[in-house]
Amino acid sequence: MKKIVVIDDHALFRAGLVGILKKEEGFSIVGEYRSFAPIKHLIPGMDVHLILVDISLGKESGLDVAKYIKNVNPAIKVVILSSHSEEFYVINALEAGVDGYIHKDAEPEELITGIHKVFNGDKFYSVEISSLLINNIYSRHGKGLPFLTGKEKQVIQYLLEGHSSKEIASILDVSPRTVETHRANVLSKFGLKNTTELIKKVVEQKIKF
Repeated sequence: MKKIVVIDDHALFRAGLVGILKKEEGFSIVGEYRSFAPIKHLIPGMDVHLILVDISLGKESGLDVAKYIKNVNPAIKVVILSSHSEEFYVINALEAGVDGYIHKDAEPEELITGIHKVFNGDKFYSVEISSLLINNIYSRHGKGLPFLTGKEKQVIQYLLEGHSSKEIASILDVSPRTVETHRANVLSKFGLKNTTELIKKVVEQKIKF
């Protein structure tokens, strides 16, 4: 059973989110809070798998909360929930080391999929957020970034959304081997070793927001 804590200062949203999560088999909501203060002292020894954190917690910053959790107890997965899709928030979340960033407009199915991806060790960004990252990569094409084919762009898009090669192959109606070839070509063009490094590359490009 995966233990989840929700921190969000909007009571109605928090209640709705908890209601969605409770319907998913294998998820156990072990705490819900409107601020971080009540559990901050518990984080070092806290036995939970995932904490969902609102990026804006009244006077608190959800990003500061995420940084604290990852520094004090890195075993805990942290996913940011936000109504912000501006680059400032996304890039700072990446730098904070979060495991995911889900826009509050995401459908319940996408939320659940994302959480499962994070539990499987992947990073996850909801569709709107991953599209933002991709668009910023291509907007800087004239500044020394490599040329990518249409298929390679699609593969990056799905990789950043947390899809496996097998899932991407099904979506694009090609073989998993073809997807792996596109993936290898993309990483080679960027001079990177894996998808995690690709995400970090977005940060390294000093995207202005």
